[in-house]
Amino acid sequence: MASGGLGTPSHLAGELFKFMTGVNMIHVPYPGDTPAVVREVLDGHVQVFFPAVAAPTEHIRSSRLRALAVTTSMRSEVLPEVPTVAETVPGYETTFWVGVGAPSGTPPAILECLNLAINAGLTDPKMKMRLAEIDITALPGSSAEFGKLMVQETEKWAKVIQAANIKVQ
Repeated sequence: MASGGLGTPSHLAGELFKFMTGVNMIHVPYPGDTPAVVREVLDGHVQVFFPAVAAPTEHIRSSRLRALAVTTSMRSEVLPEVPTVAETVPGYETTFWVGVGAPSGTPPAILECLNLAINAGLTDPKMKMRLAEIDITALPGSSAEFGKLMVQETEKWAKVIQAANIKVQ
């Protein structure tokens, strides 16, 4: 199982799969997702890889790489013919997200202004279209919703990291 490095999203996605299925795969970390795809997976040295969809899409479309599944809960708009892992492993979902934070003590009025501006950008049709092209789904919402997501994700990945015995090096 190739990954873009120890503790990277591609590593954790594979570890979650191992955790949920009991499948034993040896983790082979590389210095980034691109070297893992180009050097090892395409050359047949490694059998499986859990990258972000955007990384190998060109190789999938050219039939140099076979996509077995996507890790999101719903099929990808970029690769709609590829099933989700959850279609075979119920409950499996790996989505990696990016959020915006502010220093503790930032006045609530400023936080609200930032939240409104960010949500407006994320719901803009041109922005949504551009994000969809690279298989990113915008999730506009409140600061409280984002806080809840961070807590849920921290708990989920802490279990995976503990089960896989991943240590900071």
